[in-house]
Amino acid sequence: MLLPLPPARVRALSLENHLALATVRAGHGNLDQMCCLLCVVYLAFYLRGEMVDGDNVEPYRRAEAALESSITRMERQEPCLMRDQELAVVERLLVLHDRQLAGMPKHRYVLAWEQLQRFIASQQRSPILQNTAGH
Repeated sequence: MLLPLPPARVRALSLENHLALATVRAGHGNLDQMCCLLCVVYLAFYLRGEMVDGDNVEPYRRAEAALESSITRMERQEPCLMRDQELAVVERLLVLHDRQLAGMPKHRYVLAWEQLQRFIASQQRSPILQNTAGH
């Protein structure tokens, strides 16, 4: 558990995440890809302590807002498309998450995954807003 995630696992996770964004970018996305990307944002948020600027929550807030805007448009029966600026924000977050995964000990990933699962089960609105309220 102290060793880093296996490189093959890191590549697989990264590929899955980037494929979800590429699918949306190509105009073939749906709620599944949006949820996948939102989970990546939240997982990256839980792992932020692994980054040099771990106290900076803005990249996570911006990516969450971009995805929520797109999901809201989908709920209004609009196509599953993201605007260029939204795509760029989410893509930057995916790159940040790739860096997180690159050298992270497995136990940190497992802990963050468990936090994500608890958040999903809680049906709360946002772990980002919840954990940064009052800051």
